Amino acid sequence: MRKISSILISLLLTTTVSLPALAGWKLDNENSQLSFMSVKKGNIAENHSFSKLAGNITEKAQVNISVDLSSVNTNIAIRDERMKEFVFKTDTYSTANFTATLETSLLKSLVIGEDKKLTISGVLDFHGEQQTIMLDVSVIKLSADKILVNTIKPFFIQADAYGVVAGINKLKALASLPSINYVVPVSFSVTFTR
Repeated sequence: MRKISSILISLLLTTTVSLPALAGWKLDNENSQLSFMSVKKGNIAENHSFSKLAGNITEKAQVNISVDLSSVNTNIAIRDERMKEFVFKTDTYSTANFTATLETSLLKSLVIGEDKKLTISGVLDFHGEQQTIMLDVSVIKLSADKILVNTIKPFFIQADAYGVVAGINKLKALASLPSINYVVPVSFSVTFTR
């Protein structure tokens, strides 16, 4: 009986000790941001952001990031409402989602303080359309339980690829603007913890 108890305790301790190495990573919304830029009238650029991000990196290195489109912040309340209604159509499409798979060795091999630069291929599901996008990112292990992922350079959302040109045209008409660009640069800085 003692032998069985010793084996069970050993198994339990081994499992408990190895859990952190296998544990998934959760996106820390308070320490993360996703921003995009719009250009109107040919040369007036404005920065915007989303305040609600969620996501994780699983034990199998699957990345899942979700952006709550109703959390858009353009610093103008009426524009926020118009973007939700006409561009994002948040009643139908409440989130934009990004998924990718990393090399499983990446997170295990990073040492604290290391800054690893890489290109990630993933799928962006936005406004009912799915497109493959390439992201140039920097992955920094801040501590044993915290990772920071930043875009090295913005990636671009093409409005026509996601079916939002009509919504942008509606915004343009409502604001009596001669133009709003259909190509939108996006960047992010996201923190994952475990």
